[in-house]
Amino acid sequence: MRKDFYYEERRHQIKCMQNYKHTLFGDSKCLQNNNTKFDYILHPQDSIKNLYHKIQEDAIKYFNQYDITWWQSGKDTTNSPTGHLVSSQIHCLNHLFALRTDKEAVKLIIEKATGMQFDEVLPSLIDNDEHSYISFEFALDNDKLLGEDDKGWKRGKLCTSIDVMIIARQGKNKWLIPIEWKYTETYSETDLTNKKRIERYAHLIENSARLKMPDNNKIAHSIYFKEPYYELMRQTLLCEQLIIKAGYADDFFHINIIPEKHTELREAVETGFIPMLNDKTKFKIVDPKDFLTPIKENNLYPELIDYLEKRYW
Repeated sequence: MRKDFYYEERRHQIKCMQNYKHTLFGDSKCLQNNNTKFDYILHPQDSIKNLYHKIQEDAIKYFNQYDITWWQSGKDTTNSPTGHLVSSQIHCLNHLFALRTDKEAVKLIIEKATGMQFDEVLPSLIDNDEHSYISFEFALDNDKLLGEDDKGWKRGKLCTSIDVMIIARQGKNKWLIPIEWKYTETYSETDLTNKKRIERYAHLIENSARLKMPDNNKIAHSIYFKEPYYELMRQTLLCEQLIIKAGYADDFFHINIIPEKHTELREAVETGFIPMLNDKTKFKIVDPKDFLTPIKENNLYPELIDYLEKRYW
């Protein structure tokens, strides 16, 4: 994939730093190594200011409480929010973390995105908080359900971690709403097939109700072992196993957040992954601005919307 959108967004974030340094970034400084200044990366001591100011303390507390690993760029040195201005993890948290405990707001956004009506949003399956309706870096029983038993695996590290998970009730049925959140990511055609991955996932793909078998019936070296499909495949399998083996829900609707302007990534998912689904009605690509449209239309969180409009939209 070309990196046109990545560089476009990087330039935009640098411009935001110049125009809104105080209001959006709290007068943060950029990283400088020797004589090289990285205008698109905040200095480590200011990296927390990459987050929307109203969520900074709570987001740090949340990641610490649940021992979640922060995404790290090559310039980060500690397990803390990255200072990289085009991080998709930061992008995701800035859009959703402020809504995490707002049951009705969460219900509004998933109903708009899925086109479904739900009776209620339910508390997180994994956060020890009855008022948590959005889980970030979701992983649950991955060792038992997917065979992801690498030493030290945890949320955000060495396992399939879904960026966002929401669970909702429709009548007697519970629905998982897994959300894979992309921002500027680009991918190569690298084949990720290896023995361990085949042992973990091949039999699950063969028995999957949601995923089709490749045309040649050979899973190794197939589309499922190339990004961005590899990640979406594993998330699909995890949700299926959470339903079939663990009984946590009855069905799931998979959302892939990709900015509308990131046309190459959108096209890759539309032409690569979606055709591999037996039921295409339960997968949807959504623009992040569109995802939060119900929040803006209902005049909720106006300060957050103003922040997102200036920084991202």
